[in-house]
Amino acid sequence: MLRLLRRQGGGVGGCMYSQRRCNHHRTVMAIRREDINVWERRAPLAPRHIKEITNAGHKVLVQPSNRRAIHERYYEKAGAVIQEDISEASLIIGVKRPPEEKVFPHKTYAFFSHTIKAQEANMGLLDDMLKKQVRLIDYEKMVDPNGFRIVAFGQWAGVAGMINILHGLGLRFLALGHHTPFMHIGMAHNYRNVSQAVQAVRDCGYEISLGLMPKSIGPLTFVFTGTGNVSKGAQEIINELPCDFVEPHELEEVSKSGDMTKVYATVLSRHHHLVRKSDSVYDPLEYEIHPELYTSHFRQSIAPYTTCLINGIYWDPQTPRLLRRLDAQRLLRPVERSVRATEGSPELPHR
Repeated sequence: MLRLLRRQGGGVGGCMYSQRRCNHHRTVMAIRREDINVWERRAPLAPRHIKEITNAGHKVLVQPSNRRAIHERYYEKAGAVIQEDISEASLIIGVKRPPEEKVFPHKTYAFFSHTIKAQEANMGLLDDMLKKQVRLIDYEKMVDPNGFRIVAFGQWAGVAGMINILHGLGLRFLALGHHTPFMHIGMAHNYRNVSQAVQAVRDCGYEISLGLMPKSIGPLTFVFTGTGNVSKGAQEIINELPCDFVEPHELEEVSKSGDMTKVYATVLSRHHHLVRKSDSVYDPLEYEIHPELYTSHFRQSIAPYTTCLINGIYWDPQTPRLLRRLDAQRLLRPVERSVRATEGSPELPHR
């Protein structure tokens, strides 16, 4: 970010050393208020980043927002100026896109624009920025010398998503007549920081290890697809439970006779479930070029033994579906009740 600021110094709208009105600041940047989504509480920079930037001689403006997760007093303490008017800044940053009517001409903006794949919903914004001669820096295109992205929330999406999944699992089990240790895990956004959320998951895991999961629901299995940042972030959280990772072919056995003081997880790669339609063989090179020649046996080999699927893979219409609608309907058919099931200790109606 400091490098980016230095590049802004002589640009359009930038603050030149000789201009007294800039109080000898090298450049002026601003954090804009997130206003495209009423639930967006994130900020693009933390106060410690602001302190680093202001200590280097740059001026930072922060647009006030009661919704932002970080109170503005911390930004002010770090050296930022809290004010509504950010038109002085040459660089304006945010998390998500600004409304088109709030884009200043001849500025530099940095945010997730979601325009790289020509998403139709954002093409109007791109046209507007071109018309206003705005320089757009999309976080998705900021990469290191090896081409790897340096600004990505994938891991944190996995972390937050997995916390929310465990919370939702607790609610789902309760609706089916089971109080479980997952009831003590809240939604990710209700925790002050990651450490608090992780501690709640650990507390849940401790109760599972004591044998406090209802026996009638059987061992729980979690299936992760993909090996990218989202999947890895989700796996970080599941590892806070007493979790054994098994191979996909072992799911059937552990889902029926596994240890109730543990949960089980597996990571599904392409070769575990994709086969060529003609001869049931998987060729990774061919699949990259002709995914339409392949199908997935996930519905038979994995889904019937899965409690919770955490989907961390990209999908497009040319690639095989993990589950079709008909498959989901079959999986949701009620199973026969065993003689051990009682009204107070019901079995799950389906996996």
